[in-house]
Formats: sequence, structure tokens, C-alpha cells
Amino acid sequence: MIEIQFHDQKDAMRFLRILNKQVKFVESVEKMDDVNNWIVVKTDGSSTAVKKCLTAFILHIKTDDWAREILQNRYFYLDELEQRSILEILHSLIEEEREGLTSLTKDINIKTCLLESLDNFMVEMHKEFSFDSFVTFRLKAFFEKLIKYIELSIDEYKMEQEYQVFIHTLRNSLSKKAAKVNHIHVVIDLEIQFFDTEYREIPQQELMMLYDQRNLASSHYIDPYSLGPLLALAPKTIFLYTEDRELPIVRTILNIFEERVQLLDKEHFFLRINKQTEMK
Repeated sequence: MIEIQFHDQKDAMRFLRILNKQVKFVESVEKMDDVNNWIVVKTDGSSTAVKKCLTAFILHIKTDDWAREILQNRYFYLDELEQRSILEILHSLIEEEREGLTSLTKDINIKTCLLESLDNFMVEMHKEFSFDSFVTFRLKAFFEKLIKYIELSIDEYKMEQEYQVFIHTLRNSLSKKAAKVNHIHVVIDLEIQFFDTEYREIPQQELMMLYDQRNLASSHYIDPYSLGPLLALAPKTIFLYTEDRELPIVRTILNIFEERVQLLDKEHFFLRINKQTEMK
């Protein structure tokens, strides 16, 4: 039988719910002395099962509690929506879901740090221990890494906010422009290519001239070979062909031009060219 003491009843109940899904026997008992009262969670589960539950409890529940406190007291993020947005980024970093940032978290991997702390602790521990003492004395390195993760999350949040302002500014500018062409074909592969209504490629020199003529209320850099020509032409329809719909430039074009974009696989472009050739 393993007994885990919690000074916070809310923590005990939340951990109990996780534990109930993993082991057969679980119960909680309230105890008190002259000074304190606490909740003891008892289980006949193995140390491996308890470790798994502690890992989930810390990463998915307590990390949120600690991160919110750090955001409020250290970085002065008091708005609930802002906190939630930063926490979403934080968890995506922990789960290594952001490919562009995995190199930044590789050497400070918080999940590895927690597992190492738990491994060492589970080897040394007796059948009875305090969760609060474990946090205080065994998770110092974890908290140091958590702060670094939070800083990265805040940086990402700020960049995402700037990106949203950028998108909104360009949408607003686009809404005031008259379309210079009905439609255009854009092929995105290793590079981006533009084709007119007759499927003739538009040369880069001409694209640069379009770029120079734009008048956009944006302080952000706009690529003269991709966004610049599209914003200058303001086409009613963009036929966008690509094999990778998750490319940043693809997402940006979709976000700016929205319903004007028809997203197609790259092979459709060559089918249309062949059909156009046959008709001539």
C-alpha cells in the first residue's frame, strides 16, 4: 500500500481522479493534528502506476497552477484570456508540438527533468510520502526549466499577436483596393510562381514592378515575390496549388485573402495546363 499526503484538498481530489483510472483500489482519508490537517490518498497500485499518475498530475494540472501564478506575479499577465493563450503555447512546447522551437527546448526538456526527479524519488521513497515535500525539495530544477518554458511561451504569444495585427492590417488594406485581375494562379513548391489567366508565368521583374507600386499601411516586411504581387493585384480569386498546406506562406495567404483563395493540390495545375493546351 502506498500513501501520499496532500495538504491541499483540491490537489488530493484531482490526483485521486487520475489515480482511479489507473489502479483498482484507491481511497482518501482526512487526517489532522494540533496544527495541520491533510488528505491521505491510499492505493495498492504499483510504484510504476503511481509514477505515471504523478507525471500526468504535475504536467497537465499542477503546471497550469504554477504557471498562472508565475504569469501573474512575475510577468504581470492578469487577463484570463491572455493567460489561457500562453498556457496553450506552454503545453504545446512541453509536448514538442512546435517544430520550430524544439531546438530551443532540447537542452531544457522539462518532461525529461520531471521523469528523472520522479525516477530518483520513487527508488528512494518509502511507502508513505508527502506530495508537497516532494515539490519543495525535488522539483527545484523543474521550476527553473518551467520559467524558461514560460518565457519562450510569452515570446511566442507576443509574436502571434504581432502576426494577427499584421494580418488584420493587410486585410483592411485589401478591402479598400479594387481588383486589378479577376484571377491568378499561384504554385508553391520549392519556390513560388505566378501565372496569369492564360497560364503564362509572370516574370520576377514584372512582380517587382507590382511590388514597387503597392501602397500598404504596414510596417512589416512584405516579400516582393509572394505577398507583394498578390496585394498589389488584389485578385478576386487566387487558385493556390501546393503539396504542403501547412507551409507558413500558404497559411498567411489563406489568412489574408480568406474566401478569395481556392486551395488545390499541385497536380491540378498541370492537369489544367494540359487541358488548356488541348483546347488550343
